[in-house]
Amino acid sequence: MPQVYQKARAGAQGAAPGTPQEPQNVRQSCMAVLALADEETLEAEAARFSDSFSYTFLRRPEAGLVMLEGRAGNSGQRFNLGEMLVTRCVVRLEPQGGGAVTEGVAFVQGNRPRHAELAAMFDALLQQKDWAESLERSLIEPLVAKREEQLKKRAEETAPTKVDFFTMVRGEDE
Repeated sequence: MPQVYQKARAGAQGAAPGTPQEPQNVRQSCMAVLALADEETLEAEAARFSDSFSYTFLRRPEAGLVMLEGRAGNSGQRFNLGEMLVTRCVVRLEPQGGGAVTEGVAFVQGNRPRHAELAAMFDALLQQKDWAESLERSLIEPLVAKREEQLKKRAEETAPTKVDFFTMVRGEDE
């Protein structure tokens, strides 16, 4: 599991119930996992639950630009790095058998309206106590494992290209 997700889960398990920070860290981590997931996986998982709830759009998926900011040395002054296209969506989820109405929010990179819609729907579902635990096991944890595997594979592919400048022999030392 990514460290962010692990820390959020550990913090939530160790935090006092009702602490305002406790669910937010886990929710942020889950939202990040959903935003980075592939749309096909979300679509397949959504098909399993489609008759258990309905949702309405509070804000239909729409694409727009956000300004990315950076910091020199991660602590210096902020500067504008550039713009990035994102799609956002907000849904209100209503369980069929009654229960709490929740709202889900999603921002995904690129112009992907269906991905944003599905991510927002799962965000709302993850806020439902009846759904949260089973969705974490069936969707979030496999997505986290898949992402970790992708990152590990990328690191293995790029490792041979690493140059260690401190061990290179200079021409005048011969």
